[in-house]
Amino acid sequence: MIKLYSYYFETLLFKFSFGPEQGADTPAWAEEAPFPPLAPRAAIAASSEALAEMLADYPCAEPSFDACALKRSGPNGWWYYHVSWMVWPPECDGGDRSEIHLPVMLNGQVPPYQVFDFENRFEAWSD
Repeated sequence: MIKLYSYYFETLLFKFSFGPEQGADTPAWAEEAPFPPLAPRAAIAASSEALAEMLADYPCAEPSFDACALKRSGPNGWWYYHVSWMVWPPECDGGDRSEIHLPVMLNGQVPPYQVFDFENRFEAWSD
């Protein structure tokens, strides 16, 4: 099981957990294949849709894409994209901003996530 954590300013903590049950191992990226089964642009698009859903109830300026990295993790070496977005407060004065990271599995899905209030963030690491 892979667990990733991402903060939204100092207000919320998003916890992503994924493994074979969520499709982390399919499709596999064959060792002889030069490219992964999911194109980076498809991963960015999937993360953009998920980010809009995640932040629908929170005020923010339009997020801007920052980075997309292909990572390998977990005991079985599952590949996934680690997509980063910069999110500014609604006034968008160039000041305080938050970088939100979303995993996208090679099946094109952003795994389920849990949301923790900042005050309860330690619960995210309890399991």
